[in-house]
Amino acid sequence: MSQKTDLLIHELIVVAFDMCSSSNIVEDLTLTGNIHRYRDFLTTLKRWLRDQAKQNRFIIYKFTGDGWILLFMSDADGGALLSFLHSLCDLVKRELKNEIMPYLESPPTVTGVAIGIEKGPLVKMIMLQQVEFVGRALNVACRLQNAVKDKGGPPAYKALVSNQVYNTYLRDKNSFKAWRAERVLRNIRGGDRYKCWKIDFMRREARG
Repeated sequence: MSQKTDLLIHELIVVAFDMCSSSNIVEDLTLTGNIHRYRDFLTTLKRWLRDQAKQNRFIIYKFTGDGWILLFMSDADGGALLSFLHSLCDLVKRELKNEIMPYLESPPTVTGVAIGIEKGPLVKMIMLQQVEFVGRALNVACRLQNAVKDKGGPPAYKALVSNQVYNTYLRDKNSFKAWRAERVLRNIRGGDRYKCWKIDFMRREARG
């Protein structure tokens, strides 16, 4: 007999990011016996995220093999979110330059992180003794992250952000280069073009 339980629904901002060219980097380091350097790189990033989680009020939800999915509270400050993402990009760039690139025989043209951001209700549940979340915002954030590379040059240190997140949280506080974008996201909006914003965390724009 099944027992009815109340659904735990949380309104959260989903930030999904992964490493550009991670497969090429892993293959190169494996061939030269240096794969432990990628492990150490990921460990450094994991520890930094853990240190940042409390002050920036986010949950380190899931490791995806070459990146993470983070869940921020719906009352997050947009300026703090932008600052966190810029710091994340700075850390990855520095660690790749110092700890990974010197050991590659065939360095890829593009390295860095690509980011996707969406907000929406997520259902919290327990599956196989693990906390899991289900909801459209997760799907969209991951699709946006994957779609950064589809247009507009190299995807490294860039984010695709839903209209609602950009206009609600980021527009008035953003000092990075940002422009309107469109993508076709698999299984989202029936294949219609999805309007969003693209942010380049390596390019500042003067405000005033």
